[in-house]
Amino acid sequence: MLDRVGIYQAMARCFEKIGLQRKAGYWHERAGLGYVQLPGRIMGRQERAYYEMVEFRNAIQNYAPALLSRRKVVDKYLSTLGVCLKGGKEGYSHEMLLAAHLCAKIHEFKKASDFFAQAASQFKDEGQDKLARESHLSALRFQKSRKFG
Repeated sequence: MLDRVGIYQAMARCFEKIGLQRKAGYWHERAGLGYVQLPGRIMGRQERAYYEMVEFRNAIQNYAPALLSRRKVVDKYLSTLGVCLKGGKEGYSHEMLLAAHLCAKIHEFKKASDFFAQAASQFKDEGQDKLARESHLSALRFQKSRKFG
């Protein structure tokens, strides 16, 4: 089963190299789904969720021009990120910024606002004061523009 995931990843890389981004996105999506199907004895749940999230993120980047038509990939990325965050938020600050951006794109503004705020908090905890300040200000502007808070 793990070999199959590796083949999907190799297919994605081949299509990326020849400039066929949508086809590469399809293979990244397949690789992400392959991680979902792996039994627990092969790879632990948290590790599997992390690699699954990475593959869905890669698929999203490949699908970027037609992202709204690929809503299920965005939803799968967000749910996998949720699983990863249950193990602790450390190291996921950039993923939370991407999630905020994706949520705003699909008009889930409350979720976007929450992800912005979490990312700002994480940047502050990581000692990245400038990024924390910028993220926090972006989150506040976003909340104000959408009347959340």
